[in-house]
Amino acid sequence: ALREDGGMQPEELVAALRALVPGALIATDFDGTLAPLVPDPEQSRPVGGVIEALTALAERGAHIAVITGRDARTVVRLGGLHAVPRIVVAGLYGMETWTEGRLDSPDPPPAIDALRDRLPHIVRDGGDPDVWIEDKRLSLVVHARKAADPDTALQRLDSPVRAVADELGFEVHPGAQVLELRLPGFDKAGALARLAAGRRAVLFLGDDLGDLPAFAEIRRMRAQDADAYSVGVRSSGVPELDGAADVEVSDPAAVVELLRRLA
Repeated sequence: ALREDGGMQPEELVAALRALVPGALIATDFDGTLAPLVPDPEQSRPVGGVIEALTALAERGAHIAVITGRDARTVVRLGGLHAVPRIVVAGLYGMETWTEGRLDSPDPPPAIDALRDRLPHIVRDGGDPDVWIEDKRLSLVVHARKAADPDTALQRLDSPVRAVADELGFEVHPGAQVLELRLPGFDKAGALARLAAGRRAVLFLGDDLGDLPAFAEIRRMRAQDADAYSVGVRSSGVPELDGAADVEVSDPAAVVELLRRLA
């Protein structure tokens, strides 16, 4: 169904996947994909119709998953995702898994305490009081979305943040006006591969830099003859998304429309 330029229209994707929905994995990011991006992540909520569309797909026999950089319990709470039958939430890039009310999550490593102690001093030295730190228990995120000039604020912090991350054994992953420090060895490609094992049809939807590994995993699956497709959501505005996914849509409302049509 892919055109020679590699791109698809949403209606082509729906036509290619609709008959394969029973037994398929439909996996999606949360912030920026199901929920609009907001300055305060605690205020993140899915757009109208998300739960209904995911539930309709589950009732058709799809396996629904959310793969997110947020911790799993927070995303379940903010999104009301417990209402979707049999949904799996892979939190912190697959470090933890929530399903049917049960959370499987590792213990925090000792280095996270040292990072909690030192990172606030680095952020304060950066000089912008509107930059703040989100604690995900197994990772820390420097947020600049509230700053008057988020890009400049993060540029000032980039070098010292990377220095402390290297010292303590964390990876630094940039996102939409954020820098995330997380444990090595976890990304959305690995989480998607684990969830998709044994499934011939797979769809992944995402909007940000952290979703690029999952888009690459979709291409790898398709090279092995799986019916695997990706949807890039333009809500984060990251240029690296250009051409990375099979289909592009504008925002979470467009995601809901696509999921409804699939169901």
